Amino acid sequence: MTVHLAVFRKVRRQRMGRRQSGLRVGLRFSDGRRVTSLDATVTRRVEISGVQGPAAAWPQTEQATGLIPLDPGLHHSSRSLFKTDVDLYLAELPPAGPAQLVLEWPDEGIVETRTTVDMNALHSAATQVHEVWPGIEQPDPSRQPERFGFIETGGPPDLLAPPLSRDQREELRRQEKARERYVPRADWEGMVYGDWNDDRLVRARLAGGASPNSRAGWRAANPLHAAAEQGTAQTVRTLLAHRADVDALDDEAHTALWYAACGSDEGIVRALIDAGADVWTPQAGPWSPGRLLLTTPMARLLADVPGAVELPAEEARAFREADRLIAAFGEEEIWTEGLGITFVSNLSEDEVIRRLGGDPGQCPKVGPDQSPFDPEDYEASLDYVGVSGLAGAPGGCVIVQDGYMPSDEAVLRAISPGSTAYGIYFNPKGGTFGTLARDGEIVEHEEIGLWADATGPAAPWHFRFWQHDHPFPHGANCLAYACAAAGMRIDDGRAAVDREAPQRWVLLPAALRD
Repeated sequence: MTVHLAVFRKVRRQRMGRRQSGLRVGLRFSDGRRVTSLDATVTRRVEISGVQGPAAAWPQTEQATGLIPLDPGLHHSSRSLFKTDVDLYLAELPPAGPAQLVLEWPDEGIVETRTTVDMNALHSAATQVHEVWPGIEQPDPSRQPERFGFIETGGPPDLLAPPLSRDQREELRRQEKARERYVPRADWEGMVYGDWNDDRLVRARLAGGASPNSRAGWRAANPLHAAAEQGTAQTVRTLLAHRADVDALDDEAHTALWYAACGSDEGIVRALIDAGADVWTPQAGPWSPGRLLLTTPMARLLADVPGAVELPAEEARAFREADRLIAAFGEEEIWTEGLGITFVSNLSEDEVIRRLGGDPGQCPKVGPDQSPFDPEDYEASLDYVGVSGLAGAPGGCVIVQDGYMPSDEAVLRAISPGSTAYGIYFNPKGGTFGTLARDGEIVEHEEIGLWADATGPAAPWHFRFWQHDHPFPHGANCLAYACAAAGMRIDDGRAAVDREAPQRWVLLPAALRD
């Protein structure tokens, strides 16, 4: 099928080169498919045969797809200054039924127009098609002339917009995806973590009929839970304005205010409290949203809330001490991946080195460039650990390595007689694992940094393993937890996790490596 357009212009034709704002043509078929003159080109091989037979290497050329522009093939002397023929070839018979011919020409101020074209007449004509030269044989290459004549061609008219480039097509896909994103729909399917801070998107779902109290998210919570944990104060207020149940419980028996208390957005907390959220009912052991908030700078928001209480003095001290230890590891980001570190209390560097089988006199403090092993050789580096002291009341030492050996049971048994040691390993494959040793015996293994257990010890609550949005560097609370578990109370732990800091390197004896 060929679409023939006769384009008449009010002004004399001028050659300006093909521009993306030129004439654009499209067909939308009755089955919903569409083709345009802007469709992407494809790279195809051009098979060439000469007198010597098929070519050894086939050249490649870019060929149009969709509505393919044809060269009118008219000599310049036969072309009109005010009329241009545009022929577009379609390599398939369109389906029967009404199609729409769509035109747009930004250069000429012509907005998108649609004209219905009945394809049934074309199908009727197709039944009368007959082959002009039936049974024609392929030409014999050996009988073809060595040279061919050439005819003048001018290519597609300048006024026709060229096919879109890959970058332009990608931009259109992004625009279409963005448009579809805000199409109203009656569910919360497809909402991911970052979507709950997009108030326009939440409003579009609500406008489409999505219930503010239907399930949303992996915890089977309602949208208010997700917005309180992952969204903004505005999205929370939008859901509340649509009568979202402020005290609905998710599968873990938590309300939206619980998740807001675990974050740091004061606006979200304030919006939920103003909406009458239950502040004081415990939701995990003795812990209620209000009790969590009392341990944060947002405690002042609870001053006028009915039933307000104070945090018990002993617990408040525990939180202050935990926060002080966390702050001891600084405000800079900490590179914890693959780090092994053990805190051991009340021992000097020399004593720790001796317990590890080394000679303190042979273990000077050196920088990373003078280490006795190749840092790029992982297996060799596992044979050495770095030892350095940490001042405190009480203080002690840390043993470090880019590996798991500091928290190895044999190492912990060797250094902990008469003392307490806690080793952790930040496994790059996932998880942070801690081991507690006391008086030469392994006391406990645990995975730390997980959500605090309502029925477990209070320390994970004090070290804020429940807080998903905190002001301290990632991993600082795990390091502080380990330091406290070893019985150390330090003021500055930054050197302990500085991988560029000087260390006293100790070669572990075979008994500790095996």
